[in-house]
Amino acid sequence: FVIDYLIDLARRSGTKFMVRLVKGAYWDAEIKRAQVDGMSEFPVYTRKVYTDLSYLSCAQKLLAATEVIYPQFATHNALTLSTIYTWAKQAGVSDYEFQCLHGMGETLYDQVVGADKLDKPCRIYAPVGSHQTLLAYLVRRLLENGANSSFVNQIVDESVTIESLIADPIAVSRELGGSPHPGIALPRDLFGSERKNSAGLDFSNELELQRIAAHFEQCSKAALHAAPLLHGTVSAGAARAVLNPAMHQDVVGQVIEADAQDVQTALAAAENFAIDWQTTAPAERAAILKHAGDLLEAQTLDFMALAIREAGKSLPNALAEVREAVDFLRYYAAQVEHLPNTLALGPVVCISPWNFPLAIFIGEVGAALAAGNVVLAKPAEQTPLIAFRAIQLLHEAGVPRGALQFLPGTGETVGAQLVADSRVKGVIFTGSTEVAQIINRTLARRSVAENIEIPLIAETGGQNAMIVDSSALPEQVVNDVLSSAFDSAGQRCSALRILCLQEDIADKTLEMLHGAMQELRIGQPDRLATDIGPVIDAEAQANLQNHINALRAKAKSFHTLDLAPACSDGTFIAPTVLEIANLDELKKEVFGPVLHVLRYRREQLPQLLDQINATGFGLTLGIHSRIDETRHTFAHRRTHRFHRGARPCREYLCEPEYRRRGGRGAAVRRRRQVRHRPESRRPAVSETPATQSFRQPGRAYRV
Repeated sequence: FVIDYLIDLARRSGTKFMVRLVKGAYWDAEIKRAQVDGMSEFPVYTRKVYTDLSYLSCAQKLLAATEVIYPQFATHNALTLSTIYTWAKQAGVSDYEFQCLHGMGETLYDQVVGADKLDKPCRIYAPVGSHQTLLAYLVRRLLENGANSSFVNQIVDESVTIESLIADPIAVSRELGGSPHPGIALPRDLFGSERKNSAGLDFSNELELQRIAAHFEQCSKAALHAAPLLHGTVSAGAARAVLNPAMHQDVVGQVIEADAQDVQTALAAAENFAIDWQTTAPAERAAILKHAGDLLEAQTLDFMALAIREAGKSLPNALAEVREAVDFLRYYAAQVEHLPNTLALGPVVCISPWNFPLAIFIGEVGAALAAGNVVLAKPAEQTPLIAFRAIQLLHEAGVPRGALQFLPGTGETVGAQLVADSRVKGVIFTGSTEVAQIINRTLARRSVAENIEIPLIAETGGQNAMIVDSSALPEQVVNDVLSSAFDSAGQRCSALRILCLQEDIADKTLEMLHGAMQELRIGQPDRLATDIGPVIDAEAQANLQNHINALRAKAKSFHTLDLAPACSDGTFIAPTVLEIANLDELKKEVFGPVLHVLRYRREQLPQLLDQINATGFGLTLGIHSRIDETRHTFAHRRTHRFHRGARPCREYLCEPEYRRRGGRGAAVRRRRQVRHRPESRRPAVSETPATQSFRQPGRAYRV
């Protein structure tokens, strides 16, 4: 269709122009990206022979229109070249050329160029630039031409026969019948027979974008509300408005929060229903969770619209939020589907954060339900609407009201009362380190008073660092920094907070980073062009701005972006880079789009690792280096002293023991004041069948 359009354009405009035909690049990346993004199919062929056939079909169209098109055939494939040459000669066409990359295909084109050869011109593409700027490009070209299926690679492989090299792609394709490669799973089948992959959306498709925009328009007109969902009578309280953090004049909905009586009602119902849900067969629980995953996927746009309006999520992040929630439900269902029924804890409290108001909320709730626990779910105060809708969906899927109750409200009222009650047998928490420590102390006191083990599974924040030495590729560093530090407005527990640059490359990297930041777009998160949306509320905005103002006065360098006037109606913070002299200047986690830069000398690397370790956080760490010595340094530190973040997974247990995630500060390990069991003192990196059964799905969304 593209070639037909170009031929028509040339004829209508009366202009003859060149058309370069190439087989493309980055095939493996296109395949993997489509799988990860949950596309319905691949944008490229899964068999090389189909690509060769498509190329020849396009070549035929170009050769048939040489009165308005000058074809340029870029190929290093001798069979493709010979076929095109033969077709052109038969058609009496001579107005075309071949092309090759400098340094590649020379042996082939020695037989093409010249009056005593095929007498066809060959244009040579030669990249121009410095070694530093061209090295990455040349390596990519070598990798592509060195692929197993590449003609350039196969022609020097003695195990490949001449017959297979010159096999007619038309005949081979007809023999295969157009069937895809059996060894390459379609995106929906990425996880094999265990579970379906969650479905994505193609934001490059204009028709898809029109459909999304129309659906969002309808969603914006809906009157949304949230209230406690209990297996009993609910108190009638006053409603409060939930505002869009990007546009405060947009009232997203109303929420009625639970009071002390609602909490008591929920606790009594959970205690009474615990044995009913625990004795429900794991296969039945799994079927309900799978059904919930399917229902959620069918309502992807509804939940995306809520995530954007209530939590300020950008379009890609809102989609990832829903897909992760779907994956959680299917994953935990698959883990318990074929297991025998085991003893559950009983009533479990799940307290989730506002920065992942659906994914983490569903992850906590889904894991606890799968393991046979009844759940008391408390969402973040800022995002009750999307959580309310998620609970409704789980009830619709078949989770009994007694097994899953919803208690919106403040941490001081609802959360504290739940955690302190003796009927609660476990807590799953994601949020700040400070709150996790409060919960930890409360449960420790209860453990002593009640003489029982009370599991706490807590994921908290991180003072996450990236260490970059002089061997790193600056372009890749900058891409990773922009993504990690500023995506989701820096509101991820794993977001980059401290960029450690070796002095030798610090100035150049910072110059490149500042330039790249200018391309970021800050604004309404429902626009596809927007890269960075708002922070969650006025309190977060004020805390971040106070931190920036305090550090700016003593920062070695400072760079930020200007906010557009349209951002004044929301709680926006511009992406900011501050260069500090010492890690001691950071007293706590800064949860927003603020990046701190620290320079170091090569010989100071061991001391730098000690300083990072001394922060008390250990969630994630990034390393950009191509030097083996650096890798060995980190490996030694990880083994002996350096506390490195755990794998990007969340581990939930169906047995009364804890497992921490993310290393020091990223999770809370309660020091038991009752009898200790050996299994409760396993190191954070240990693996047991229980932890392996409850690991997070393969997509690492927040890393």
